[in-house]
Amino acid sequence: MINFKRNAPRPAAPDITPLLDVVFILLIFFVVSAVFTAKGVDIELPYAETARAVTGRSMEIELRENGDILCDSAPVTLNDLTHLLRDTADRPVSLQPDHILLKSSPEARVERFVKIVDLVRKTGFNNLVIATNTRRHDTGETPR
Repeated sequence: MINFKRNAPRPAAPDITPLLDVVFILLIFFVVSAVFTAKGVDIELPYAETARAVTGRSMEIELRENGDILCDSAPVTLNDLTHLLRDTADRPVSLQPDHILLKSSPEARVERFVKIVDLVRKTGFNNLVIATNTRRHDTGETPR
């Protein structure tokens, strides 16, 4: 005998494969981007009562107490710094840093500090910010 009774179609279930793909891609993105966190070197900055936070993209120049210069954590000479600043100035404005951040050790020579400031100004940047500390190093307390 022939069975004329139709089997009821099964209800369609949503396919979650694309959702899982997106979740895994986001997971990979965040894991990979966590690897590129900025790492810096501790430098004792001079104290200033009027210090305030600076936001935006910045090119960091560090002057160590022994006279060494670092640009974005890479050791450079004054000549290298000149070329880096000129290359940065030649970029379109949208790709230039918002600030040139100069971090100087309190024990660094003033002559070297002034040379860097002069170099930044000569390359056409007028957005130089000198990094300071809002806490005194000798007491560790914020002034009142």
